Amino acid sequence: MATAIAITLAVIDSSCFAAAAVYQQRAVRRTVRHRLTVRELIALPAQPGWLGGVGLATLGICLHIVALVLAPVSLVQPIGVLGVPIAVLLAARLAGRRPARATIVPILLCLTGIGAFVWLTASQVSSDHVVPVGVLVVAEVVVLAAMAAGGLLAHHLHGWSRCLVNAVAGALGVGMVAALMRALVQHVGTDAGRLFDLQTLALVGLMALSGAAGGWLVQQAYASGPAEVVLASLTVIDPVIAVVVGLVVLGEGAGLTATTGMIMITFGVIAATGVVVLAKTHPEVAVHKRPRPEGGSLHDDQRAVVESSW
Repeated sequence: MATAIAITLAVIDSSCFAAAAVYQQRAVRRTVRHRLTVRELIALPAQPGWLGGVGLATLGICLHIVALVLAPVSLVQPIGVLGVPIAVLLAARLAGRRPARATIVPILLCLTGIGAFVWLTASQVSSDHVVPVGVLVVAEVVVLAAMAAGGLLAHHLHGWSRCLVNAVAGALGVGMVAALMRALVQHVGTDAGRLFDLQTLALVGLMALSGAAGGWLVQQAYASGPAEVVLASLTVIDPVIAVVVGLVVLGEGAGLTATTGMIMITFGVIAATGVVVLAKTHPEVAVHKRPRPEGGSLHDDQRAVVESSW
């Protein structure tokens, strides 16, 4: 019963995150077209829809925390991929158009890959292990280093590749937050006396650090690409990092066989392929690949490409 409730909550929170992504991306793109500065970030709350997106994301986080209390992170986290088709449909509705045909195949790849991943995970993982905080600190350092490298690389890129790299780097932080949250739940358990001990405070601090860095990179991704691409990256990379930490560091994969592990990796690659294809075929991406007519503006080109593709 607890697992069923956790899965239901994860489905609902994925809808919240999808809507939040669309509304936040629309607000960010009204503020900046390529790279988000600190001043522009401070000005975002004045944009219509941005605070609403934050509210939906907050609701999604609360539901997600409850789901993580009830079930292993390696089961809960991958369900977020359902946010991808929801975001595509919502973005199309807000634009008054139909979803682009080119987005159907990569979305199906994402759904198939992560759906199979969740199915395998549900029958394999356990959550009876407690891990020393030192191991999580090492994992946090590795993830932060990868995020920093991604952010530096994205700084020298443009268009869909910049959006994708920023989104992937941000997703690493978001996935780490989920893994740390699960570790916190396992540590505290039913002992209220652990709510304010050093290990709890350390885990909360690591969560805040990962969340802040990941959130900044995600906003940068919104500034240079469509919400569906960002969300697809989040809903694939986020669960992958959360599952890896859950299975390897938190001990949820103690009973995992080598064969099952290879099959899970295969489905993860299928889902990741869907993200890359979605990033390259989305209507907004065509603006950066199609030469502009003489005297035409990028804004005019963007409108024409998107209208012809949806």
